[in-house]
Amino acid sequence: MKLPVYKHEDDRRVLTEYVKDLGFKRAKVIEVKKRCSLGNHYHNDSDSVFFCLKGKTKFRFEPVRTGARVDIGWMFEGDCEFVPRGVAHTFEVYPDTILLELASEPYNEKDEIPFIK
Repeated sequence: MKLPVYKHEDDRRVLTEYVKDLGFKRAKVIEVKKRCSLGNHYHNDSDSVFFCLKGKTKFRFEPVRTGARVDIGWMFEGDCEFVPRGVAHTFEVYPDTILLELASEPYNEKDEIPFIK
């Protein structure tokens, strides 16, 4: 789900605010070395926001329990996507792509559940 973007501009700079009023307890940067698939899991206890800082990635978001529609698309530099808990997420990433992930909870290995369809 795309998040609203808020821009503040004056003669000195353009400030782009992607996340407003969301609490996060973890941030990680993913620097892609070669084309590969990442993710293919979901979380029961944590929400995430992914930012594409550089490059591109194709994504697939699929709700695990609700049977809601699958969301497939692309993220390019400057894009961000919200992935709520209970949604499986897989990224087909390309070389030299850099993603930033913010998560609502600290890392918990037991909350990284493989998505097997």
